[in-house]
Amino acid sequence: MVNQTIIIKARMLGNVEVLYNDKPFTIERNNTTKVNQLFQMLLYYTNGLPREQVMYNLFHNEDIADESNSLRALVFRLRKALPKVGLPDEDYVHVKRGQYRISPNVTVECDAIEFENIARQALASEDIKEQQKLLEEAVKLYNGDFLPGLSGVEWVVTVQVKLKKLYDRCLKQLMEMYILQEKFDKLYKVSHKADGLYPYDNWQTYEMQALIELGKAKEALKLYEDTEALMFQELGVSVSQSMSAQLDKLGEQIKNNTDVISEVKKNLDTSKEDIEGAFYCTYPIFVESYRYIKRVIRRSGQSAWLMLCTITDGKGFALNDSDRLNLLSDELSEAIRTSARGGDMYARYSNNQFVVLLLDITQEDCVLVQARINENLSKESRKRYIKYHLAPVNLASAGTDNDTDELQDIVRGED
Repeated sequence: MVNQTIIIKARMLGNVEVLYNDKPFTIERNNTTKVNQLFQMLLYYTNGLPREQVMYNLFHNEDIADESNSLRALVFRLRKALPKVGLPDEDYVHVKRGQYRISPNVTVECDAIEFENIARQALASEDIKEQQKLLEEAVKLYNGDFLPGLSGVEWVVTVQVKLKKLYDRCLKQLMEMYILQEKFDKLYKVSHKADGLYPYDNWQTYEMQALIELGKAKEALKLYEDTEALMFQELGVSVSQSMSAQLDKLGEQIKNNTDVISEVKKNLDTSKEDIEGAFYCTYPIFVESYRYIKRVIRRSGQSAWLMLCTITDGKGFALNDSDRLNLLSDELSEAIRTSARGGDMYARYSNNQFVVLLLDITQEDCVLVQARINENLSKESRKRYIKYHLAPVNLASAGTDNDTDELQDIVRGED
């Protein structure tokens, strides 16, 4: 039907889905086959692409003897596949003068195209109210990377980078507007979404600021702790200075908040078991505390030992992600807390390792601590899963640039 307008909706940002009559369909087995890549190219580049560019996008990293013949085969398969999944009969691949594009009888509604158009309008707008409205529309439309299942394909990566930069610009400008307008509920909503999409891009700073301004101190502190753990465990870095500044701001708020102070007092009064065991902290705090404690005990001459506890697969190899790892990790943390003394300190270094600082102790007594940890694990069979490694604390390096060398050696030696 030449005069029939066929409307195809394409969602390419985050979750990939193509719909006709509001019903999703998939050609071939998944969204990453060559036929699907050709179809997605035609849906995104609605003005068409030169034949050479289409072949480059599809085959440039592959050893194809006859790219022209391979392209003709893909076009043939695509033309046959679309009517089979319920679309009207139509020559969907329009080829004219070496230019490939979707049929003129097809109207494409693509979130990636719509986002780009609205984002560019927003950033170019000189009317503040109109700009904010467009920024809100753009940020709402963006739900993740462009065609994330094809992140290794060059043309897709090029589009991903372009759209991500637009999103970052729109989002930051919108959040700064919300801060000036003191619309912290809206600031939280968009920053929380961005944090979920890109957890390593420091959007948590804005999210934490929103929580603080909304009076949600506990949620803000938890966000900081979660972000601190994420950044260190995954990237080996500390949180940004801007987020640390938010923590200082939170401290000032808590200091003058009687409700929070009362809750802290209540927790201290009702959590005696937390005081009796070893002190748990995040690894960055452990490192700084370790440096300070070394200076203190150097004067007293106390001996101190580092102990690394690694969760293994039972055969001596570090256990990777699994449900069993999560269970063992929780059990090991509690076993360390109850087995060490109140003056000792420990932290989670990675998903399968804890590092412990044992004070005023001999190497022989460290072995006794290990035995207590084993005894405090809930199931006898799990004792074989924990591997221990000991290293003495070098007090001579306290206060120098090398004051954490032995700590770095013990954790890196077991990575």
